[in-house]
Amino acid sequence: MNATNRVVGRTALVLVGLALLVLGVGVVLVQTAPWAATAWHDIGGSLGDLGRDTARDASVTAWTWVLGGGVVLGVLALVVLTTIGGGRVGTVVEDDGSAGGVAGTVRIDAAAVQHALSSAIGSMPEIGSLAVDVYRVRGDRAIRIRVRPRRGASPRDVTTGIERIVTDLDALLGDRLPVLLEIARGGAGAGRTDRVH
Repeated sequence: MNATNRVVGRTALVLVGLALLVLGVGVVLVQTAPWAATAWHDIGGSLGDLGRDTARDASVTAWTWVLGGGVVLGVLALVVLTTIGGGRVGTVVEDDGSAGGVAGTVRIDAAAVQHALSSAIGSMPEIGSLAVDVYRVRGDRAIRIRVRPRRGASPRDVTTGIERIVTDLDALLGDRLPVLLEIARGGAGAGRTDRVH
């Protein structure tokens, strides 16, 4: 549940991985194979003479391409970095009143919803700990509730209680928000299978 563009992220990972793989294989070959070391020194020597006898216009064109490529890579890096993140949002509901013909804007802050859900769910005796987060997923807002029930608590009771609280929240907000409920194993001895007593 985040705002990261998966295609851009995976493409960037593949390209960086391939570049690092080629670089690593090249370093190993230069260190271990005499023919690779000779080729490396020959390439280095020819690169030293590169551009020595070229015209000024050709040199300017080449540097323009190099700097342009650097700028494009920088912009792509900024795009990737700005889309990386939790995708968390600060507003749960935002309505400008245009549908009902009412002037003004209503905004409900994510912190208010988080506090309301934390207070209501935290008062349930089956809940040991919880975390509530609001995310933007494909342009819509969604709530993620992670709970750790007390040892011996019934997952069915926990789910039913949280569903009732979320239904009340939907009625209060006037909008039905998607909710992801994660129930973690809780209590002491969480490494063993929990049993409902």
